[in-house]
Amino acid sequence: MRKVKTEEKLRRIHEAVVQLMERREATDISMYDVAKECGMATSTLYHHYPNIEDLFHTLLNEVFKEFDLLLERCIDEEKVSHWTDINKMIETAYVNYYNNNPIAKKLILGRHTFSELGHADTEHDLELGHQVEMIYRRFFDIPQLSQPINIFAISLQVADKIYSLSYRKFGYITPELAQEAVRLTESYLQIYIPKICQRVDS
Repeated sequence: MRKVKTEEKLRRIHEAVVQLMERREATDISMYDVAKECGMATSTLYHHYPNIEDLFHTLLNEVFKEFDLLLERCIDEEKVSHWTDINKMIETAYVNYYNNNPIAKKLILGRHTFSELGHADTEHDLELGHQVEMIYRRFFDIPQLSQPINIFAISLQVADKIYSLSYRKFGYITPELAQEAVRLTESYLQIYIPKICQRVDS
């Protein structure tokens, strides 16, 4: 019974942060604000999280899990005829996710002073990069890459820079800048991936 009660409290806390993020930037949210939003004592929040950055970090980890799931779900195998199709599918899926998720939008694309969150995002991009590479290799015989950093991770980070610019100027990722991110990532990946790649037999 105690476990259920704790999980319910955490759910309410997390929902309160989402609601606050829809109205404010991350740097404008305090533990007191969250406590007030979810109708709890501030001491209750501190019992579960030592500070606001730790709370944000917990929510960002949930975003990372959803990113992992989204990566596989966004690939429509019947529509993959060229390797650039994979890039378009991935970036389109992430744009839609960002535009509908205030936590991801404001903690990854927005301005804030929580350095640990930025570090966590970079580390997760490195992990995602390897997952993206596996998807490409599942469909196409792309060359072996001997880069010190996974090029697919760099591609994801480059796209995020464009999305961040769009969010900071317009409050969301516009279709025009979403398309610009696709152009930029394709141009970068074409340095390492031949225009014509042999399809892997399934």
